[in-house]
Amino acid sequence: MSDEINTRGCAADEEDDEDENIISLIDDEGRTSDYVVLDAIETEEGRFVALMPLASIDEESGEAEYMILQVEVVDDEEELAEIDDDELLMALNDLFHERFKEMYGDEEDDLPEDDAHSLAGA
Repeated sequence: MSDEINTRGCAADEEDDEDENIISLIDDEGRTSDYVVLDAIETEEGRFVALMPLASIDEESGEAEYMILQVEVVDDEEELAEIDDDELLMALNDLFHERFKEMYGDEEDDLPEDDAHSLAGA
């Protein structure tokens, strides 16, 4: 998925706290896109992140889809990779969805989208 992960923001400055969870990814074709890191978990299968592309946020409704990617270490660099195992992906989706309920409340309208197509990598 990505050759580089660039994080923005500085935890030392309160004004930048919102930017702290935004990362820029450079895909294999050199295009850069910004994502909000919604959550990260570690399981027996590895480390995973739920990312929401900033460009996917509907300005009127505030809704957006998210994707789940695996964190891999290649040559001492972290890279994000798509998850090919559909069963693992659905289990992770359920796990993230439960965590989102805890973080954002039980209101379905307040949760990020969890359509199956929103789980695939970018």
